[in-house]
Amino acid sequence: MATPYLALGLAGPHLVELTTSAALLARWDALPVAFSVLGIDRVDGSLPAPVTLSGSAVGATLAGATKFGRFLIAASPQRDHPYNLARRVASLAHLSRGRSGLLIGIRDAYAPEGPQDAPAWGGAGLGGGAPLNARTAYDTARAVRALEQSWPHDSIIGDRETGILVESNRIVHVDIENSFSIAGPLNVPEPATGASVIAWYAATAGDVPPDGDNNPIDIVLGGAGAVPVVNLGGDPPTDGVQGIVLRAGQENSLAELLDTAESWLGSRFAPIAPGGPLRTALDLSLPAPLPPAARSAFPQPRPHTSL
Repeated sequence: MATPYLALGLAGPHLVELTTSAALLARWDALPVAFSVLGIDRVDGSLPAPVTLSGSAVGATLAGATKFGRFLIAASPQRDHPYNLARRVASLAHLSRGRSGLLIGIRDAYAPEGPQDAPAWGGAGLGGGAPLNARTAYDTARAVRALEQSWPHDSIIGDRETGILVESNRIVHVDIENSFSIAGPLNVPEPATGASVIAWYAATAGDVPPDGDNNPIDIVLGGAGAVPVVNLGGDPPTDGVQGIVLRAGQENSLAELLDTAESWLGSRFAPIAPGGPLRTALDLSLPAPLPPAARSAFPQPRPHTSL
């Protein structure tokens, strides 16, 4: 089996350190790890830290301030409706040129819980909601994947001869009816690098994603996945795994995490060249496109009459 890769898990305090220190940011950006999870403590069952930042906000900062580092933002339907989450995921992929992705968890340690009968999303107080369980999280992942593909990137043609900028008839409704009811499409085009990587957090066998058609999950992190999470100071497995996520606790500094990662790379784990899309770095194939029978959101465009 190939030498496994190394990834990093950053909790709330480390996000603050990363975005307030130019020196740490430069070290992080140059490190040849597969990816970093921004805000892993949101979804791994940890108690909330005294300080944290939004993973997607940190991701937007990293996308513009760095050139090489790849990352997953951690999120859960407890706080995020899939449509809003898909919009942020697609936007980050555009900003980062494919260096970003999403880690789905069942619960968010920093989010308020909604009504007892609908704790997922219902906490926003805007109506609706769903049970807070693995099925809801899985349906969230399916919605994010479908929405990100609902406006194909290659439909943007910019044809000056006809005046047609977008083959708008190829933008489709997703027509989702499961834990969430979503017609779509997304109001952000698919990233040039294709649909974003979607990871799943599973600490135990009871947390694994449900079986289903059109599985959107690209990798599974945690004790029940192919990419286990190891706390800083622990002894990582190197047999039978695709990679590991080295996670720093609240008592550890970001510098300590980077020091250990630098010492492990090359001796115990395979370096992965910094930069480039996350999907390419993990050698993941592109997901299948939406079915050709998907319902068009707009009529076929016609050439501009003045051209």
